[in-house]
Amino acid sequence: MKICIRITASILLAVILLSPVTASAVEGSMGYEGGISVEDTIEKGKYLYSEMLFITGEPVLLTGELTIKKSDKNDIVTSTYTYKLENTDNNITMNRVVIYTTTRETKINGQIIETTKLSRVPTEVISIGGTTYRLNSASYTQSMITDPKAAINYHTGEFSEKKVYTTGTGSADPDTVTVTISGRTYAYDQYWSSTETQKLIITVESEKKSQDAPSKWGGSAEITVSSATQRQIDYIENEPYHISFNGGYVQKVWKESTLDYNARFPEFDKNGLPTDYLKTYNDTHSLSTPIELSRLMVPDIKHLNGYWAEEPISILLGLEIIPGTGENYKTGRFITRREFVALLVNAIKEIPSDPDVRTTISARKTTSKKAPEISPFRDISPGDLYYEEIKTAYQKGITSGNGNGNFGPNLYITRAEAIKMIVSALGLENLAPFPAASTPFTDNDIIPAYARNAVTVANTLGIVEPDQLGAFNPNKRLTNEDAAILIYDLITYMGDELIKDYRDRIMEY
Repeated sequence: MKICIRITASILLAVILLSPVTASAVEGSMGYEGGISVEDTIEKGKYLYSEMLFITGEPVLLTGELTIKKSDKNDIVTSTYTYKLENTDNNITMNRVVIYTTTRETKINGQIIETTKLSRVPTEVISIGGTTYRLNSASYTQSMITDPKAAINYHTGEFSEKKVYTTGTGSADPDTVTVTISGRTYAYDQYWSSTETQKLIITVESEKKSQDAPSKWGGSAEITVSSATQRQIDYIENEPYHISFNGGYVQKVWKESTLDYNARFPEFDKNGLPTDYLKTYNDTHSLSTPIELSRLMVPDIKHLNGYWAEEPISILLGLEIIPGTGENYKTGRFITRREFVALLVNAIKEIPSDPDVRTTISARKTTSKKAPEISPFRDISPGDLYYEEIKTAYQKGITSGNGNGNFGPNLYITRAEAIKMIVSALGLENLAPFPAASTPFTDNDIIPAYARNAVTVANTLGIVEPDQLGAFNPNKRLTNEDAAILIYDLITYMGDELIKDYRDRIMEY
């Protein structure tokens, strides 16, 4: 079990946690040209954008705007990416419009395969001083797979692009620059955070035929770009004494993107001709949004002052994951299965949809008579306390009940049952060894077989830890504070540790 930091100063807690502010889906928001973006905080569908330009043989940073518009009709998505970029120091401008068509197919296991191609040849004009590069031909293909789970949608895929630019006018055999891009995307979308990381290899081949001394040269760059939502919750102690509460939590939300590149291009002589010497370039660029501040509700938990679990309980009450104002919160009270499922479903929230998509739904006939709802379990009915949350958990694959078509809503939940539900929500049970794991806990042999893989994964993720005797205690009934700790550690993992895996580890690799 994780020990929370005790609050002893005016601004002490700086836990990278999660906020109830919805994190937008980000896969695709950086485009597929090796650039980075952050959302414009005022205008929907518009992003601040930066991209490295390599076609001259010397890397140059372009900055400006990226506008994304998407329409989804019958599982076919049409996406328009409009770039307006410049580098005033080098007298460079770029205007690019790319239209993609994405076809979506849902497989029998629920996974979604997306295939993306160009709708037409993009328009792209780059002006560098007195030279204009026009996109003459292009090809693009991408294949993505999305594995939707209860709490998180996981994405990965590959894309490949080839673009040929021509320079000069009126020549039957113009100068050309060919740019080839191959890349991989890793991303996830969820309520508490979203991250997209791309690894790209770009090659550039230039052939000049029109000048007195024709020349050829080539170079390459390795680029890693990543976009993530960062969240932090700080505890602020109030300075006045005559105030109704001592202090409270403030959540800070911001988004940032990072571009890191390493490039090798020939050195050019004073006449602009390539030499045999390869020059290495590397740099890092970042974009970020302003910090958004939001106060959490201050719960009434004076009776928990100094209690070891006061901090996570206070935060979860403030985030309204634990219902109520806190004054009736009782420690040591065992929690039922229905109550725990309500906490879990309330914590993971709904996965946000892509904010740039406009969905068109075909008209359907409706009937005035609605069939009576059938509960997924025999021992809980529509209208019962937390019925909707239990139904959601069943539909999302978080729980299938406790056997014989029953859920056991009023039974006290055990640690094994709770961890099984948490890992099912994350969809990460496949991280355990196949076919069955042997957990690191001293009481491994009494952990139920159905929960053993989940317990192994939860331990790996840092959601559960051994007690002082190295045990997991699978049959121990959870108290209110036990459940609060598990939910707190779950959302901390979803908001902090996943970003480290999808961004930090890959960027540092």
